[in-house]
Amino acid sequence: MRRVAKGACVTALAGAALAAWACAGGPSSSSRPVPSLASSPGASAAFEAIRAAWNTPIRAVPQVLEVQLNSFLQRFPDDGLAPLAHVYLALLALEENDMAKANRELELTKNLPPGTARDMWSVAAARRLRLEGDPELALTVLRPLVGKTVDPVMRAVFEQELALAAFDTHRDYEAISYMDVWLRAASEEEKDLVRRRVASLVERLPRETLVGALQAMRTQRESYGYGIEIERILAQRLVQIATSSGDAALARMLLDEDAGAIVVAGEAGVELGELATSARGLNRVAGHTVGLLLPTESPALRDESADVLRGVMWALGLPRGVRDASPARDGSTANASPKMDAGAAQPRQACAQPESAPELDEPSGDPALRLVTRDDAGSIDRTEVSLDELAGEGASVIVAGLDPQTAGRALRWGENHAVPVIVLVPPDDAPGTSAFSFVLGESRSSVMDALVRAAPALGASGVAPVVDASELASFPPQGGRVGALTLLPPVSCDIPPARAGDPRFPVSQWDHDGAHGWLVSGASDCARDLVKELSASHARGVVGLTLEAASLPVHGPSLHVFSASAGVVPVAALGDVRDESLRRFTARLGTATWWTALGQDAGTLARVAIRALPTDTAAEAQAVTARRARARDALATAKAPLWSTEATGWGPSHVMPRTVCAIEAPAILK
Repeated sequence: MRRVAKGACVTALAGAALAAWACAGGPSSSSRPVPSLASSPGASAAFEAIRAAWNTPIRAVPQVLEVQLNSFLQRFPDDGLAPLAHVYLALLALEENDMAKANRELELTKNLPPGTARDMWSVAAARRLRLEGDPELALTVLRPLVGKTVDPVMRAVFEQELALAAFDTHRDYEAISYMDVWLRAASEEEKDLVRRRVASLVERLPRETLVGALQAMRTQRESYGYGIEIERILAQRLVQIATSSGDAALARMLLDEDAGAIVVAGEAGVELGELATSARGLNRVAGHTVGLLLPTESPALRDESADVLRGVMWALGLPRGVRDASPARDGSTANASPKMDAGAAQPRQACAQPESAPELDEPSGDPALRLVTRDDAGSIDRTEVSLDELAGEGASVIVAGLDPQTAGRALRWGENHAVPVIVLVPPDDAPGTSAFSFVLGESRSSVMDALVRAAPALGASGVAPVVDASELASFPPQGGRVGALTLLPPVSCDIPPARAGDPRFPVSQWDHDGAHGWLVSGASDCARDLVKELSASHARGVVGLTLEAASLPVHGPSLHVFSASAGVVPVAALGDVRDESLRRFTARLGTATWWTALGQDAGTLARVAIRALPTDTAAEAQAVTARRARARDALATAKAPLWSTEATGWGPSHVMPRTVCAIEAPAILK
């Protein structure tokens, strides 16, 4: 058990820690231990039966062993093995946490002469010290016994106790060394039990210790001579850590053939292999790469994700040729007017005049421009993992955050990894000054304020929220006061009709409750369906549409419909310089929603920021850091015509400024 590296103590990192106890080892005996011998064949046979019962994998119950030991002492009180019997009784008492009985047995044998029985007594005394909360002193008692064990019971107990004492003193590398000896010295009958006990200890060791120990074992096998069992247990634990936490760097280390890769079978092996071959955890910047994180697998945010993706791809000119001014498939031209509701055809004034900005070149002229995407399925557990993968794919700017919680996590990740991140909605916590954080979207409170200013009747009575499924949890389930509005219980945009032919929405219930105000924060299609059903039932009142639902739907004269407006949403104002690009988009990809506008703006600003970066791939840490910082600085000062705001670039604290107002959709008289 005393390991030295070819005559000298190893002093490098984990290897040094693993070998340190050997370099500073306690005193050793120059003479062989004196065994305790039976004085008669009958005593020898009786004690061997006790040893056999003790060492079986399925240990006899302590009460049975205690009966056997007491019987031995009654029959052979003066036998040479009697002191060992008392020490065995002390160990049994310690297993049962009967400290009083253990103390009595140890007191009876405290004056034993040097030899096997005395060493066994020291092991029992060390166990008592550890159980009483002094593992440091227990380890001091045990260390001089290294290399002296002879008694079979003492060997098993000693090796276990040595490992536990080192573990409890947080000498992790030393404890691993003792676990290795414990495993290798176990008999075939004991092997499975010892393996399980060692594995349970390894589960409690820190990841860094396990990695350091495994790397030291692999690189210096000849110096340390560790057994394959302890290496396999450490590796199996690290496989669990890697696959459960998505640690791709750890997976690659475990499967590194040059470092002695392990064989992992079954589903864990497949998962580890996929993790190791992913880009997660890699540190590089590849050309002009933009990363996009979307919850495309989340039913609640699937439509929003699709709209954002349309906007980002349009801004980046992907796929190649999408922005060409050629006729669309339906026969319309690229300059055709967007599809509008009846009310949208009326000229309107902008909330604010757009700022002037230099025209951008077409993105199709940049062959190094690339978009990489990842899906977090709307799960917060996958946010950081997916962002790691995008960074590993070489993205120097990442667009993320379709909900406040994900936005907050993405911004924190960006700051921690020094990667500029644009989020499409504001996080729940107010953003402070942050070098790598950029907030593009608009808060719900400012939109509601704009609607109430335009339609004070919304704040005068109860308002029924009609919301996207992803937002249900953010509204009071039984209604309540939110800002200037008194809300009724929310209704999902996805609510099905009770019977075929019936209205989708609870129009009759609202009429019964005297509701004369509605707030829609779902998609514009949801707003149109609601307004259509309210108009058909001749409901009277005011409908307010947030930016997510922004549109100018056809409605009857008994309703007033106000839509929040910002930039070119829901439609561009008369003479707006952005109208031409909006028309081209509509002709090629369909109506632009608020989410489309956010995607287009995020993609445009990201493209401006990264176009000055080199087109090759940087993987060296200093070069990667420099390119990401350069992209951040360029993003902070980027200027371009934007769709979601009259501004052309970021305001203070990297928050996008915009004027939000509300416009009324003209009624269609019947």
